[in-house]
Amino acid sequence: MTSSFRRSIALAGGLLLATPALAQAPFKPASPTATRPAPATPAPATPASPQQQQIRQKLATHPIKSTGPSQPAVPEVPKAPPRVYGRNGQLLHGMKEAGPNRVLDTRTGRYYDAVPSGDGVRIKP
Repeated sequence: MTSSFRRSIALAGGLLLATPALAQAPFKPASPTATRPAPATPAPATPASPQQQQIRQKLATHPIKSTGPSQPAVPEVPKAPPRVYGRNGQLLHGMKEAGPNRVLDTRTGRYYDAVPSGDGVRIKP
């Protein structure tokens, strides 16, 4: 065999041995932003008209006052008057709640002490 033939076989064998080693070498992928288009630059601002300049100056010296967050336009549902029960548990009509644990008898004008009871209040014995 000639020396050139031996060299070519050695070179081919070296390439065959180097191929698996190259496959295990770390591969760095291209940057993910490399193919991303450049960000658009904002358009230059147009000069403000004299009216806009006056409004800006006025707002700078007299800011708009706020009274807090806006409230939703939800109509209030009228609350039903509490049910008032007598000492022996019967429902009494014509009674109004006068305060916490107080009830007014509208027919006689008398006030009674009451305690919460179920879905209404009960006059104390």
